[in-house]
Amino acid sequence: MKILFRTAGGRDVKRQLGMGHIFRCINLSKEFRKHEVYFLTEDFGSVNKTLREYDIKNILRLKPNAIDKDAIKRTRNIVKREKIDVLIIDKFGITKKYVSKVRKFVRVVVISDLENIDFDADLVVNGFIGFRNGIKYNKYKTKCLLGPKFQIINKIYSKKSQSKKEYDVLITVGGFDARNIIKKVINRLSIIKHQLKICVILGPATIDITKLKKVINQNVHQFTIIKKTNNMKKLISRSRFGICGGGITTYEFASQQVPFAIICQYPHQIITAKTWERKKIAKNLKFIKNNREIDFLVRQIIDGRVKMKKTSTIDGLGVVRIANEISKLEILSPSN
Repeated sequence: MKILFRTAGGRDVKRQLGMGHIFRCINLSKEFRKHEVYFLTEDFGSVNKTLREYDIKNILRLKPNAIDKDAIKRTRNIVKREKIDVLIIDKFGITKKYVSKVRKFVRVVVISDLENIDFDADLVVNGFIGFRNGIKYNKYKTKCLLGPKFQIINKIYSKKSQSKKEYDVLITVGGFDARNIIKKVINRLSIIKHQLKICVILGPATIDITKLKKVINQNVHQFTIIKKTNNMKKLISRSRFGICGGGITTYEFASQQVPFAIICQYPHQIITAKTWERKKIAKNLKFIKNNREIDFLVRQIIDGRVKMKKTSTIDGLGVVRIANEISKLEILSPSN
């Protein structure tokens, strides 16, 4: 098959964009190495650079903030020129109009978030922790793969690691620290006199770290600063506790049964954070407007009093299940 991923990401706070959708597409694309894969991207910073680093070669551009009319036209031209069989859409804010229009000339798979499943597509995938694992059909009679069993994370998370704990706390908010959360957290950690071993992952789209370095120099803690990593699982499994954003990283921590707290970067992450907390798998720190919440959490970590419920729901094989379902799609004939 010839597969086209349409996605977007980068440094755009207003559009609530980071790099989560990009990495989901990268991880899913690895399952189609025997096929020809293309990426159609809206790059708000560091997206195409990241794709090239992961050996994605067929990168096509779509003007950022493209309206549906232009996006449909661009997609149609690419599908026709490259003879695309399946279009996989993983983009925050994708419209139902775009999905229904492009489905007229190509098979469409929509990867959605939260509780959104009503798309007129050939297949809908939604790995939201709030869904019970299973298959159902939406109002368009489209097959929907639901629940964390179908969450797209790297296949390496399918194996649990029994690693020695090197870090007390691992701090990461994904590919882009949109609201300087890392600096705020470390700033609060400076009042803790008990020395901690802290690993910080900045993310590939985070640029200015000058202010962060100043805050780190004022701390008694032992820091390991990493710009980006190709082995997040290794760092998670070697940590006693995690502080992360409300995106895909939450599923990665849960898969390795490492307790974690969520600090939301965007409004839509609040829903996910509340769900994790309701299931007693994670702490919800919301938008950390109350510094006392961080102080209390850190003291719990130091005293070893953070006890979170472990889950076996996320086994890291969601990407394999989804790829198998996509491979079953009947390809449109040239006459269509």
